[in-house]
Amino acid sequence: MIFTWGLALAPALVAALLLVVPGLIVNLGLGARGFDALGLAPLTSLGVLAIATLLVPVVVGRWSLAAVSVSLALLTAVAVLGRIIIAWRTGDTSPHRPNLSIRLWISQRWMAQRWMPRRRTIWWLASVGLAAGIVAANFVLGVRDPGLPSQTIDAGFHYNAVLSVIRSGFPDGSHVGAASGAAATAWYPPLWHDLTALASSLTGVNVVVGANAVGWAIGGVVWPLSMVWLCSRILPHARLLTTMALGLCCGAITLFPYIMLSFGVLWPNVLSLAALPTATGLTLMVLHLMPRSPHAQDDINSAGVAADGATLDEVEAAAVRRGAAVGPGLSWWTVLFVGFVGCLGMFFAHPGALFALGIWVVIGAVMLSARLVVWSRARGLRQLRRSLLLLLLGWSVALGLWAAMNLVPALNAVRDFNWAEIMTMNQALGQALTLSTVITRAHWALGAATVWGFYRLLKVPRLRWLLVSHVFLIFLYMLAAGSSSWLARELTGFWFNDAQRVAALIPMTAVPLAALGITSGADALGRLVGRVSSDVLGRTLSSRQALGIAALGMLVVPVVVFPDQGIAQGAAVLQDRYTDQNFHHLMVTSDEQVLYEKLATQIPAGETVLGSPATGAQFSTIWSGHEVVIPHTTSNPIPDVRLVSLRFKSFTTDPHVCAALKRLKVGAVVDDLDQFRVTDESRAHYAGLVDLYNTPGLTPIGHGVSAVIYRVGACRS
Repeated sequence: MIFTWGLALAPALVAALLLVVPGLIVNLGLGARGFDALGLAPLTSLGVLAIATLLVPVVVGRWSLAAVSVSLALLTAVAVLGRIIIAWRTGDTSPHRPNLSIRLWISQRWMAQRWMPRRRTIWWLASVGLAAGIVAANFVLGVRDPGLPSQTIDAGFHYNAVLSVIRSGFPDGSHVGAASGAAATAWYPPLWHDLTALASSLTGVNVVVGANAVGWAIGGVVWPLSMVWLCSRILPHARLLTTMALGLCCGAITLFPYIMLSFGVLWPNVLSLAALPTATGLTLMVLHLMPRSPHAQDDINSAGVAADGATLDEVEAAAVRRGAAVGPGLSWWTVLFVGFVGCLGMFFAHPGALFALGIWVVIGAVMLSARLVVWSRARGLRQLRRSLLLLLLGWSVALGLWAAMNLVPALNAVRDFNWAEIMTMNQALGQALTLSTVITRAHWALGAATVWGFYRLLKVPRLRWLLVSHVFLIFLYMLAAGSSSWLARELTGFWFNDAQRVAALIPMTAVPLAALGITSGADALGRLVGRVSSDVLGRTLSSRQALGIAALGMLVVPVVVFPDQGIAQGAAVLQDRYTDQNFHHLMVTSDEQVLYEKLATQIPAGETVLGSPATGAQFSTIWSGHEVVIPHTTSNPIPDVRLVSLRFKSFTTDPHVCAALKRLKVGAVVDDLDQFRVTDESRAHYAGLVDLYNTPGLTPIGHGVSAVIYRVGACRS
């Protein structure tokens, strides 16, 4: 199984480089250093790729590495130029040395802020590596073969959209949206399709392999880098055990990225959400809820103890007393530049992440409002009245803007969509606490660790925003999963009121909380191991030995007691979608792949393939190279497609159907007894494209276990 993944290594590496290197270069130009430069890289890279798609029609003419290079050069130049101008305006060009040249100044600044690995920087990188390895293992075990397509009906649209970008060279959202084949199409977030198209075309693999490789790059590189960077800011005194626990939680919690990589094939969503932790951190910096430099007091509780129990040496304790910074800081130019460019990239990946970012904006606004009231009370009644009036005005404007969203038809279409509620809100609370949904098993151990980590942070004032965020995300999941109320529509409608999409947000806060809980549990168990060894066995263990035994036990015991709770649960979620175990109907079987490969030479170039999307016929273009007539289910197909979908069997006798087939350039039609979801209502729209075994004018050219491919004969229009 492992050897079969060799084919995906090249596109996975290309995707990872595209998602990291451009952003890293821009960040270095901005002056970021250390783990900041790398942790912010995925978010910045999304912005580089997004701007590259805008430059295609005016600069390079076709989607390629050239467009990415031009975008990278442009943004890097703006980053460096802005940094120089700001330094000059603020007098940071060493005024006591007026003869210092700009070139020498840049050189000295670069040397002063070059990458200087620190002890914890190595730990953070190791944490990212652990998460990447866990995600890779889950992909290998879950997908099993990188050449296997996702067995979901939405996957067909995404594959065809990627092929459309490759064939046309146009990466814009309107072109990607048109790949659905509908008569009237809207802009669709293009960035995932553009990234997959680039990785696939550069390495020569088909889009199935490319999509699987990009999936790992997102889940194993973008997500850990972004999440671990945020945690490095939250926990500046983190111990090695805590950093490793962070990597474990990043790779093991199934709510993200595995749900988004399987349920509904929400690939664009997962690309955008994977960079959300970084965007959240920058937003909190803008709101002054997080310092731009790791603060010595950030993870210190009211008793002066680190949140994860880290023992502070004299230097660290002195830094806490002074409130000093304990790591490199980010300039406002870096925060604002990366924030703006990154949010643009997130929008092009999928706007849902920007609405999710709004959660922290609202929470930050509430917390700042509370701080303003407390500050005003201390300064007298007059100041309090002014502050309350200012808050009333500000929140009135905010509520007005919220109400104005109902005037946007496209947004209303999303917010009015309501997934059926299948549980009570109390049941949803239980699932949220155990980090699970209806399609994933409960993480009892990690759920308990999250609750315990939450308790540990109650005494850390500077991290209250994290606790408030976690509670609010759980509340959102309860509304999405168990309520059809007006409030549910208002708060969760941005994600189609879909419990799975909302659940994918919970790890944004659960990962650091679970890591703290794991560390605290290991400490407690380590003390118990030490006492038992000393009092019962008569052997004294060092604190490190006892902690090591405790940590090993915490890894082994849950696997024995709850064998389905391990780090491979993500593989089970992925396998469920790649084998379609829920419905036992495959969109594409192995024998059908062979039929589609043969179809490449069985009909002339330029002819298209017809078939119901419920049978998986839209996947045929991946292997045959022939475009498909119906790339996705849609309620507003073009007239010719609507006609042939219902009346294809009469093409030899009905001149209108015959004329439609000629306009569509149909050369072959696929019929398959194995159809996706027997109860799917959309199947009725394609009633004329099934059960074709005795249709006049058709010649069988390929037989599979359940599928037959027919050559469409001549007809008179």
